[in-house]
Amino acid sequence: MSKPLLSIVDLKTHFRDSRTGADIRACDGVTLDINAGEIVGLVGESGCGKSTLGRTIVGLERARSGQIRFRGEEVLALRGSRGAATRRKIQYIFQDPLSSLSPRQTIGEAIDEALVINGEGNRSARRARIAELLEAVSLPAQLTDRYPREMSGGQRQRVCIARALAADPDVLVCDEPVSSLDVSIRAQIMNLFLKLRDDLGMACLLIAHDLAIVRLAAQRVYVMYLGKIMEQGTSAELYGHPAHPYTQALLSAVPLTNPVQELARRRILLSGDVPSPMNPPSGCRFRSRCPVAQPLCETFPPAAALSASHVAHCHFAGECDLASIKANAFSAPHLVHVQG
Repeated sequence: MSKPLLSIVDLKTHFRDSRTGADIRACDGVTLDINAGEIVGLVGESGCGKSTLGRTIVGLERARSGQIRFRGEEVLALRGSRGAATRRKIQYIFQDPLSSLSPRQTIGEAIDEALVINGEGNRSARRARIAELLEAVSLPAQLTDRYPREMSGGQRQRVCIARALAADPDVLVCDEPVSSLDVSIRAQIMNLFLKLRDDLGMACLLIAHDLAIVRLAAQRVYVMYLGKIMEQGTSAELYGHPAHPYTQALLSAVPLTNPVQELARRRILLSGDVPSPMNPPSGCRFRSRCPVAQPLCETFPPAAALSASHVAHCHFAGECDLASIKANAFSAPHLVHVQG
């Protein structure tokens, strides 16, 4: 088996609370892999550490410990021009395209700036490259003289993707890339990511609340809660046979397109609020809200392998079915935004 393109190993990103001095454990030992040409989903409630993980991968946040390996190289150990060149191969797509673009720059100027930073010094070559990048994201070259305020949300997000492509990346880290867009536009942007994967062999870490979109696009999915990975598996495994109670609870919150199934099923209602990352529960992070928690859960559960690709961190992985979620009870094309 070939080595992953990008490997995150036991990554920890902690922040210091300015008032109390306590550690905020946003990411607390996360491990995941992304293969070349693969879209990997990362889902979980707001505040679970998904965005912090993405920002740490691209260097916007500083990791306390752990490893980020790109093509076998330890990214955190690289310095100087070599480190910058490696990091350029991992680009970030922000949630809000309007705030990601300068209101004082035209679309052409924004992409041109990215090309200059990445070493393209010939002006005529840059103009031709800008046209190519806009075409790659299905935008006409005539838009180069427009400002972000003159474009729709979907067009602005395509511009942000084109600007990221200027670095010729191998991996896109996409932080809620469609959550600020209309439902009809979300599918178009997701189809663009699928096209980039198929045409350019580009890998993508898709961070999202929208479980339907993740299932539609991702080959594998990681479920995150309070700084840790709870479950991982192929899309078919995780959506068809969720083994962790938290994953089951997330899926039960997604409306079904079939009204008969929607009325017949039982939702999983979790009690209490998400604990503070400054003082997470001992053992299993989910035990304070888990309907099936036992005293055993006060010790952190080892990885339970349900198959070669399906792993859950739960002492009772696969033994409980909280809401009788069936493999065919979830409709992927139904695009719905799920808040935690």
